[in-house]
Amino acid sequence: GNERTCLQMAEFSALLRNFLVENNEERNRAEGQYNQLTVAEKMTHLVNAVRNHQDVEIRAMAAVLLRRLCVHSEELLNLGQSVLEPCKTELLAALQNEPVATVRRKICETVAEMARACIDEAGTNHWPMILKFLFECCNPQSPQLYEAALNIIGSVPGVFADQQGHYIVVIKQMLQQALNHPQEKVWTAAFKATSSFLVFQDEDDKTRSYFTDLLPILIKLLRTNLEAGEDSTVLQSMIDICTECPKFVRGQFDHLVELCLTFADNEMVEESIRQLTMEVIISLAENAPSMFRKHGSKFIQRFILQCVKFMIDLEDDPQWSLKDEMEEEDPKSNVVVGEGLIDRLSIAIGGRVLLQPIMATAPSLLQSADWRLRHSGLMMLGAMAEGCYDQMFTILDQIVLLVVPYCQDPHCRVRFAACNALGQFSIDFPLHFQKKYHTKVVPSLLMVLNDIENPQVQSHAAAALVNFIEQCPKAVLAKYIDDIVFKLEDIFSMKLKELLEKGTKQVLGQVITTTATVAEAMGDQFAQYYNRFMPSLKYIVANVTKKEYRLLRGKTIECISLIGLAVGAEKFMHDAADVMKLLLKLQTEQDIHMEVDDPQISYMMSAWGRMCKILGQSFVEYLPVVMEPLLKIASHQPEFTFVDSVDAEEAYNKDGGWEFITLADHQRLGVRTFGLDDKFTACQMLVVYARDLKGGFVDYVEPVAKIMIPLLRFLFHDMIRIVAAEILPYLLEDIQGKGIQAVQEMWSTISEKLLEAMNLEFDSDIWAVMADSLCSCIEMLGANCFTIGQYNTLVTIFKVRLQTSFLRVKDRMEKRKEEDYDEELEEDLNEEDKIDEQYLKKIADIMHALFKTHKTHILPFFNELVPVFSSMLDDSKPSFFRQWSLCTFDDLIECCGQHAATYQQYFLQPMLKCICDKAPQVRQAAVFGIGVMAQYASEQFAHACLEAIPLLTVVISDPNSRSNFLSIHATENAISAVAKICKYLKNGVPYETVLPTWLSWLPVVEDKDEAVHVYGYLCDLIESQSPFILGHDNQNVPRILAIFATALKEDTLSGNSEVHSRVLTILRHINSSQEVWNACMRFLSDDNKHTLDSALGLG
Repeated sequence: GNERTCLQMAEFSALLRNFLVENNEERNRAEGQYNQLTVAEKMTHLVNAVRNHQDVEIRAMAAVLLRRLCVHSEELLNLGQSVLEPCKTELLAALQNEPVATVRRKICETVAEMARACIDEAGTNHWPMILKFLFECCNPQSPQLYEAALNIIGSVPGVFADQQGHYIVVIKQMLQQALNHPQEKVWTAAFKATSSFLVFQDEDDKTRSYFTDLLPILIKLLRTNLEAGEDSTVLQSMIDICTECPKFVRGQFDHLVELCLTFADNEMVEESIRQLTMEVIISLAENAPSMFRKHGSKFIQRFILQCVKFMIDLEDDPQWSLKDEMEEEDPKSNVVVGEGLIDRLSIAIGGRVLLQPIMATAPSLLQSADWRLRHSGLMMLGAMAEGCYDQMFTILDQIVLLVVPYCQDPHCRVRFAACNALGQFSIDFPLHFQKKYHTKVVPSLLMVLNDIENPQVQSHAAAALVNFIEQCPKAVLAKYIDDIVFKLEDIFSMKLKELLEKGTKQVLGQVITTTATVAEAMGDQFAQYYNRFMPSLKYIVANVTKKEYRLLRGKTIECISLIGLAVGAEKFMHDAADVMKLLLKLQTEQDIHMEVDDPQISYMMSAWGRMCKILGQSFVEYLPVVMEPLLKIASHQPEFTFVDSVDAEEAYNKDGGWEFITLADHQRLGVRTFGLDDKFTACQMLVVYARDLKGGFVDYVEPVAKIMIPLLRFLFHDMIRIVAAEILPYLLEDIQGKGIQAVQEMWSTISEKLLEAMNLEFDSDIWAVMADSLCSCIEMLGANCFTIGQYNTLVTIFKVRLQTSFLRVKDRMEKRKEEDYDEELEEDLNEEDKIDEQYLKKIADIMHALFKTHKTHILPFFNELVPVFSSMLDDSKPSFFRQWSLCTFDDLIECCGQHAATYQQYFLQPMLKCICDKAPQVRQAAVFGIGVMAQYASEQFAHACLEAIPLLTVVISDPNSRSNFLSIHATENAISAVAKICKYLKNGVPYETVLPTWLSWLPVVEDKDEAVHVYGYLCDLIESQSPFILGHDNQNVPRILAIFATALKEDTLSGNSEVHSRVLTILRHINSSQEVWNACMRFLSDDNKHTLDSALGLG
């Protein structure tokens, strides 16, 4: 036995040693042998190696592997006590006795992971000895073990689990004692442990407040750490506090901000530390904006000036403007950080507080003789625009007048910054900026386009023009189109010549992009300029083939396809064959020669998508060439990794292109982002083909589905999840050509994965797209599209979403009571309301699709949701809860008719009450419900309909009933509801008083759906010669003609040919008596007369 154990130990040591060799083959063989072992064998051998091996490197490697083993906690806890308990004991012994600091740190991380694995979902710690160990280690006389214990708490602050409340006094004493320890390593570990513990408390403000008297010590230690200036651990821990629990620092807010600003301003301090001190401040602003506005306003001017000091850290490089490629800015440079801080501060605290200090600073910067200060002033104005939108909007005249002259500044970098600001304003104030300032902006940018001596500036002017044009109304752009196009053509010709003679390409590439943007904006009106560009663009793709011109060719391909799409198939057809040949040639080269990072790949994919839109079904013949590489790119699987430590994460980041997210169990999962943008573009194009080619895409539906459906849970790229959801109904539609069984098999996969994704997705925008796709699928497939289990899953999803919304509303109500509450916070809370409203709207949309397709068959599942929807009608909740609940009950009534009466106890009285609700959207939902009651269940709801008439009358007659768009729709729905009550109720309606009043409320013109009911019923009454409508001696006929004239003029009835035809028939009947017609015309306006003459062909 002992000999065998020793032999196994020796073999395992040799295996571990091979993990450390540089030879890949040996290392892979060792990993293969290691993976053959059971979890119990790995655990036993690794703990033994950590505890007993003489070689430091072997102990360190064993600790790393053991930590990875602990990450898979489900396997760990299945080992059984006989294996696990001795391992835990030995592991703690190893930590106590490890003499080497680096190994001890790795064992700490392993113990922490083991401790995390031993805490179950109920919060019970199945390793009680770890707490005893931690408390024993917190001995000032054993600083190494003290540090180790604090590191474990820092890594797993939840280690106290359900015993935290019991030990809270001891925990605080332990941390307080450690923070006052004389050794830096101990108090640094204590600082991180305290930070982690506070952050872990999540929303438990009571526990956090118990620790607030540690705050002065923390700030004192932060100062000490900053003065030493060697390590950022303490500073990073303070950033964590300010990010996750910013209100914890309220009592020392001034001291903390003052300290950070002082060190940020000290140029003797290391640059990265200065930036991190500013990160502390911006973290407070972003995560407690109300508190920052209240307590931090006195520091804003200094914060801005410090940002300026960062932003002027520029070299006056005479070669900068001559470079042929735009250099990527270093995200860690002072310049980029400073500009980013202004942007972040404006978004965080808004313009009410920030605009005044910025406008007190920027003009003086712009007047400076130092070009760097002028540059920073312009960059600041551009950076603040998004966050200060409302306040900046009111003084935009002043700001534009301030900026535009600097397009002629003597320094090229300042001209660049002016173009940058104008481009940013174009994005942040879309339409308004273009409509109001085009006379200043377009000529200024065209002037800078002449700056041939400074290609960087010239290129940026063309880029700013793209920003301006993208949101520019066509009528405004048309005023400058000749000037813009001829300027672009001149530069294009000049730069193409330069390309062929000197190889320069940056300005040419940007001008090509700008030309594409102009074509896209002008549409078929660009046709007159088509021949000025297309031959040269084709020439570039065919002949400019060197590797360094790949991006230029990609932009050219984009431009060709956008111009083709703009001018239309007929104009483009003369070149379509040549372009397709070029694309096919490039595609073949891509398949054989192109490198994975070739920028042409993305442009090619998008160009094929546009060619599909241009060619329509004719594009199907190209699919065999296009789809193979497209599917390959869409299938790209990024590299994933679980990191063992912060150090390991940093090592991955040095490699570049890695992003990390924290999972629910606090593990850090990394993904290499290389190739993800191309993957997204490929998925986008699959949506285009599936949507536009329909049956022509049928052969590709199944392979595409295999790629796209799993991407519903692709966590590392939001837009990929969106397109994965968007494509689902198109795949279902396209596969119908293969028969019902193929459709059912496809839906079986889609429905399972879509519901699973909707259950887990917590981005409201993505969830909304998933809901839209689900609605489309339900409407396509009809009743019984789900299994019983799936209907129940859907009910659960709805309940969870609605309950979460209720809790968020309650949380917002509490925030309104906080001491820092202000107008800006109210705006933020209203934005949060919109997120919940989107969830509710989409749930209502899905219920609409289910009621529409399933009718009464959905009621058994709806029964589970009725109490939730009923609770949404409570007055204490925001109005959108009532709105979307009523919409769902409206669908119940409309689609289930008399069966809705079973549920009237849940909705009827609130619905009647909501007729007079302050919110027009709620009124509209309520009055629509009354209308469908009359239309589809008049017998069951007759009393309610009659009770509603006086309420409807009050709402319609209110002086503000048509004061805005939403109110108009609510009012027109109310008018329609009265029409339906009068039409469908058999008894009890006092027609003699209701109908004349109803006629006085007409016309309705905005809500075309309800207009059909209103004018249809009006036709009924006229055709039956109702005296209540026609009036004594037909005195109401002129009024009726005026109503019809308004409806015809506003094109209200264009969507319903039957009612439109009936109206014309009535008009012709009245017109057949010229005497009556002429008598009526005396009462009509010239506009109405003209409308009626045109409708009857009399004009």
